[in-house]
Amino acid sequence: MEEQSQPQNNNAGTQQPINKKERRELRREEQRSATASLHKARSLRRVVLWIVTIAAIGGAVAVATYFARNSSSDSPNGSDTPLTGALSSSDWVRGNAASTVTLIEYGDFQCPACAQYHPVIKALKDEFGENVAFGFRHFPLSQSHPNARAAARATEAAGLQGKFWEMHDILFERQTEWAPKPNPRSTFVSYANELGLHIDQFQTDMERDDLDDKITAHYQTGIASEVNATPTFFLNGVKLDNQNSYDNFRRVLAQAVEAAATTTTTTHETNP
Repeated sequence: MEEQSQPQNNNAGTQQPINKKERRELRREEQRSATASLHKARSLRRVVLWIVTIAAIGGAVAVATYFARNSSSDSPNGSDTPLTGALSSSDWVRGNAASTVTLIEYGDFQCPACAQYHPVIKALKDEFGENVAFGFRHFPLSQSHPNARAAARATEAAGLQGKFWEMHDILFERQTEWAPKPNPRSTFVSYANELGLHIDQFQTDMERDDLDDKITAHYQTGIASEVNATPTFFLNGVKLDNQNSYDNFRRVLAQAVEAAATTTTTTHETNP
């Protein structure tokens, strides 16, 4: 049944009526518009869902990472990577070499940070020397410190004459004197002379391949222990975060000494 025509309105300012064909076209347009709006709404919901999902996954990963990093108790440890190789006869040790508490430094004689830590470690040795074995291993960063390996050879050559630690201390304490030189060999010889070493032997020993092999062996144990900077310290085989003050370092070392003493006392009390 056809729809009746709308009466004509002769007023120029009023809206003109539409015919049946125009009505059908208008309905089609409204349907297309409604369909498009529905698709847009569905697309928006999908985008929102993806954003929420990604945010949830990211939050879960962040939480897992946080707990993984903080799952241990309050500890100074910077890493769970254990030290490769306990102290042995090939290591230079001062303090109480027989102590169960060991502090091993991987150091580079041309490293400014190592020079800054040197007086801290020396003061700790003076205070805890009876209870701690202080070891040093070479970790020359030759690409950034071109004189580091030569300095390590100088300490090893001095060590053959019983003066490793004396040369070790001089190199750190006078680092700014020899480190910038293109070839510091003559400066090392002057230090050897100051220490009363046999100079000809010292100069010959600095070129020995076995000393260079020892330095490389130290470096390789550092790589295996994930040492990637100097200085790096291992307390009882566990890597430490570098302590930012003497007091912090002293506290960590004192706790280790106290724990060792408690363990020793308990063992003595339980043994018949």
